[in-house]
Amino acid sequence: MLSDQSLAATTALGLKNVGTNMPPRALPVPTSILVSGEGIVLWIDQAEHYTDRSDTSVLKAALDTYLDCT
Repeated sequence: MLSDQSLAATTALGLKNVGTNMPPRALPVPTSILVSGEGIVLWIDQAEHYTDRSDTSVLKAALDTYLDCT
């Protein structure tokens, strides 16, 4: 889990939702990224709207698929 209040990681990863009209700054696009220990992106889920979040069942399925969490 990452909290990015300064939007430093959001900016570096190109995840700013600049299409919003929410002053005073752009909002991050809610994104779930599963990264391996080697830094390889295994899975990504990105919201269409800044108020949406990944459903827990979708996250669990990704964890089960890529991390064998049985």
